[in-house]
This record gives sequence, structure tokens and C-alpha cells, in this order.
Amino acid sequence: MKTFFGNRLLNAITIAVVTVLIIVVLSIWQYQRIRDTGVVIRHTSNVLAQSQEVQRMTSQFEVNVKNFLLTGDSSFLDTAGRIAAPLPAAIDSLRLLVTDDPGQRGRIDSLQFYVSSNRDVLERAMRLSKGGEFGGAAALINAEARTGYSHHIQSTIEQLETGQRRILDIRRGANQQKATQLQWALWCLIGAVVVLALFIFRKIRIDLAHERSGRLSSEDKYKMLFDKSPLPKWIYDEATMRFLEVNGTAMREYGYTREEFLGMTIADIRPREDIDRLVKDVESIRDNPLAYRNSQWRHIKKNGEVIDVDVTAHAIDFDGRQARMVVVNDITDRRRYEEQLRRLNTDLAKRAAELSSSNSELERFAYIASHDLQEPLRMVSSFLQLLQRKYNGQLDAKADQYIHYAVDGAERMKALIMDLLEYSRVGTGKENFVPVDTSVVMQEVGDIFREKIISARAKVEIGDLPVVVGDKVQLTQLFQNLLSNALKYHSETPPVIRIGSKDEGACWRFSVEDNGIGIDPQFFDKIFIIFQRLHNKTDYSGTGIGLAICKKIVERHGGRIWVESSPQHGSAFHFTIHKKG
Repeated sequence: MKTFFGNRLLNAITIAVVTVLIIVVLSIWQYQRIRDTGVVIRHTSNVLAQSQEVQRMTSQFEVNVKNFLLTGDSSFLDTAGRIAAPLPAAIDSLRLLVTDDPGQRGRIDSLQFYVSSNRDVLERAMRLSKGGEFGGAAALINAEARTGYSHHIQSTIEQLETGQRRILDIRRGANQQKATQLQWALWCLIGAVVVLALFIFRKIRIDLAHERSGRLSSEDKYKMLFDKSPLPKWIYDEATMRFLEVNGTAMREYGYTREEFLGMTIADIRPREDIDRLVKDVESIRDNPLAYRNSQWRHIKKNGEVIDVDVTAHAIDFDGRQARMVVVNDITDRRRYEEQLRRLNTDLAKRAAELSSSNSELERFAYIASHDLQEPLRMVSSFLQLLQRKYNGQLDAKADQYIHYAVDGAERMKALIMDLLEYSRVGTGKENFVPVDTSVVMQEVGDIFREKIISARAKVEIGDLPVVVGDKVQLTQLFQNLLSNALKYHSETPPVIRIGSKDEGACWRFSVEDNGIGIDPQFFDKIFIIFQRLHNKTDYSGTGIGLAICKKIVERHGGRIWVESSPQHGSAFHFTIHKKG
């Protein structure tokens, strides 16, 4: 019912406002019409004034000419000349004023003709009089009187003025009617404004009544929410810091009764070492009382337990006092977990630093060891080869076999050391990363293995390869190792090797697939471990470090490497390279 009544008032106010707007628009339009009519009336008055001026000038010219003819006084001629000079211009001005009225333009043409003819007659009479032919001048004047130019001039001007006065009367009547309509419109406007004011006043009264009723209802709801809140809440006076109100949850959580709370200040539930900070905080609140605060404190319960809390406070008016309402959330457990997590993170960071240092030392050791072992190994290998060449066939078969084993072991040791040296050189930094066109890299790798590809009758299919950000030397080594394995571990069927890529959003996924001997799934993880071999060295050459180097290169570029394979069905090595390097 209230909603219906409120809608009726709102609709009435809307109608009143629209009515006022319409009346205002009509009043402006009517005022514009009255102003236009006023312009027309002034124009008509100008036409009448100008026609009377032409009539006056014509009459004065004629009178001065006739006075000269009667008296012979030349001063009348001077006056007549001064009057005659501006007469054509006066008629032209009159013609301009009636350009929008064809009937009046015809009368102006007639008036100009009569004035010009009358002036010619009078000027001839003056010339005859100056020559002493007074009889001829008198006869001419008498003839003009019979012709009636003066009468025609008078008649034409009267017709002109009569027409203009008739137009003037019509326009004045229309203007009076418009003025009356405007007056009525203004009265309607005043009435509408009064009605609108009454409606608005009534609506305001009703809204104020509803607001008072709603405020009382809201206060009840607010008090219920305050009392029933699952979080501790209280209200304190900003000036004295005393508790003014407290809810049941706060009493249960802190252990104080309501009377005990109302006899305390907010400083009484703070540890002594936090009082200075509390005083500064309260002073800042007084400087900016409307500020919304969210901060973390320590509170003391009645049993002496200190808890960590998250406090949210905002300004309110409480019984005429400037106060703040506080909502408290116990975060003691969260703080404890955060502290444990911080210690764990610290320990992890320390362990990571130690591991990084250990890895760096191991890499340096591997590099130094592999580098320093090359010289004595080179000497052992060289002397064994010299021994083999010098005494080959001179000793018994057993000695030749032992020498062969020693030379072969030295060569394999040399290969292991070189591979270890290469593995240690694959660093973890990204200082050498640049845009690398992998299609160009693959062409260079294909050129390196051209002879092996031809001799193995292999078919290498290279798809579209992207430009990535990385270390070109290491990416070349990565493709070189994978292509070398595909050519090495082939079956009796000529090798078919497919190299391609796929966009996976944040990274590029590359694949190197072959139709070779394949790998048993139980060895998928083992093949990427350094020095792990699946085949006898007499069957397939190598040290078992190539895929470990591939794994290290891929991980340095923010990706991972894996294999999909089964025995005798070929292998597909996949690895990803992050687009950002």
C-alpha cells in the first residue's frame, strides 16, 4: 500500500514537472511570436513615417515653387532645391521598406511617377518665370492643377498609409492576443509551480516520516547485528578512550563482564610496550576522525593470555559522542603459521643457496678435473700407441691383445673426459641468450651430418621451426645430439626422421621422431642420467652423456625433455623451449 501511494506521488510530481516544462516551452515560443510581431509593428510604423516624410517634402517643394512664382523671391527657389535633392532617396527608402508587399510596391512606383511628373511641371514653370514669361508659367500651373499630379500624390500616399494602418491594426490585435495568451501561460506556470511545490513538500514530509521509521528499524537491526556478531565488537569514546558498548562475543572471548568492560579504556587491554603506539594512533585518529583504520595489534585477555588481532575501526556517532566502532579478528594462529612458514622459507632459501654453491663447486671440479686429466691421459695414450706401432707382431698374441685393450681404454677415457668437460660447460645463466632461428640451426646440423645421412640412406623431414630466445651454440648441440642418436640407433629399415614444432602458448614444443630400434619404457628416466648406457659399447659407440647434456640445455632454457617410445617402434623425443628464454 505504501509503495502504491509512493508511486502515485512520484507520478504526480513527474506530471507536474512535465507540465511546467511544457508551459515554459510554450511561453518561450509565445514570447518569441510577440517579439516578432513587435518587429513587424515597428516596421509598419517606419513605413508610415517614411510615407509622411515623402508627402511633406513633396508639399514643401510645391509650396516653395509656387511662392517663387507669386513673389519672384529667389530664396524660395533655394529652399525648393534643398527639398528636391533628397526626395528620390526618400522614395527609394520607402520602396525598401515595402519590398515584401507587392501591392505597396506598385503604389510606390505610381508615387514616384507622380512626384517626378509634378516636379517636371514645376521646374518648367520656374524656367518660364525666370525668362519673364509669367503668362506661360501661370498657364502651366493651371494645366497641372487640371492634370492633378498633386492630387494623385496625396491620394497614393493616403492609399499607402491606409493599407499600412490596416496591417498595423491587424498586427496590433494579434500582438494583444498573443500577450493575453502569454499572460495566461504565465498564470498557468505559476499555478503549476505552486502545485509542484505542494506535491514536493508533501513528498518530503512523507519521506522524512519513512526515514524516521526506517532509521528506528535500522537501529534495531544494527543493534541485533552488533550483539549477535560472531566476532568481538565494541564502541569506544575517541576523547576518553573508554568503552561505551561491547557485544557478547567480546565478553566471552576476553573474559570480562559488560560492567568490567565499561569501566575500562582500550589501553587496559594492550601490553605496556604497545601503549605509546596506541596513543600516537589515537592522536592521528583525532586529527582525521572520519578515517577508516585497519591495523594489527596485541590484546591481553582477563586470564593474561596475549593474542594477535586484526582490528578494523570506523567513526560513528554514539549518543551524541564522537566514537569509533571496532571489529576484532583473532589472528594468533595465523601469525604462528606465518612465523613457521617464514622459518621454513628461510631454511629453504639457505638450503637452496648451499645447494647452488655445491652445484657450482661440482661444476668447477668437473671442469678442472676433466681439463687437467687430459694431459696425463694424452701422454698415456700417445705412448701406448707408439708401443703398439713399434712392437705390433713382435710379441706374442696375448701381448698384442693387452696393448690393444690399453689403447682402447685410453681412447674411451679420453672421450669420457671430453664429454664431461662439455657437460660442465652447460651453465645456468642466460647472459648469452639471443633470438635464434631454429630452422637455420637445423640446416647447419643437417650439413654436419650430410655424409652420415647419405651413407645410412636416411630421410630427414624438417617442418616449420620458429625463432626462439636462447643460446645458439647450445641449441645447435641439442639438435645435433638428438639427430645423431636418431641416425645411430636405427633398425635394418632406412631411417626416417621427422623434426617439427608446435605452439603451446607460453612455450614451443619441438619433436624429433624416428623409426629406429626404440626404447623400453622402463629406461625412460635412466637415459637422461649422465654416463647411463642401455647398449654395449661394441654395439653402439658413445659415452652415455649426450642425452644428459640435452636435458641440461633444455632445463637451462626453461623447458623439459621427455621421450615416447616402445621397442622396435621408433622413438619420439619431445622438448619445450620457453618463449621468453
